[in-house]
Amino acid sequence: MNYEVEKKPNLLTPENSIKITNPAIVFDLKEIQEIKNAIQEHLLYIGLDNGNHVRNVSILSIGNSDKLKLDPKHIVRKALVNANDRVILVHNHPSNSLEASSSDKKFTNTVQSLLSMFNIELLDHVIVTENAYTSMKSKGKIIDNYQKYNIDLADYQSLLSENKELKEKVKTLENRLNRISKNRVSDKINREMEL
Repeated sequence: MNYEVEKKPNLLTPENSIKITNPAIVFDLKEIQEIKNAIQEHLLYIGLDNGNHVRNVSILSIGNSDKLKLDPKHIVRKALVNANDRVILVHNHPSNSLEASSSDKKFTNTVQSLLSMFNIELLDHVIVTENAYTSMKSKGKIIDNYQKYNIDLADYQSLLSENKELKEKVKTLENRLNRISKNRVSDKINREMEL
């Protein structure tokens, strides 16, 4: 038989594999300690197997002091190429704010949605500062059905728009009825005065 056996990627440290069970372990990783004080935002990718053992860690993007730019499909590609079952994203905030920005939330949920199409789980997106960290998952910022949420939001916005149009039509009809009513009353008064 002549075929090649595809092997799983090696653990980063075979004698001491790192298992991620909470965001504190993520924060303590050497690679995270290297970016937490950076003056530019750095986005790190942590690829895991289905037992949450770290398989690979790499920098995906370096931005400026308050934002990053990366196409979410690069994260999907990285997960597929590395045969990762789970992914954790980590980025630093040079401002030392632990609040996820609206673009952080949108980006994270888009990535989560794309990864789920390939049966890859986004475990978390951790934001780190010089002395602290926060988990977007534990703060409820990662939405499981983000695409459905976007569709629901679009439907909601469409309903609001339709509601506004209907209110305008109702107001126009009310104005017409008022004019007709006034005209009828005026006609009735005129007829009574003629008698």
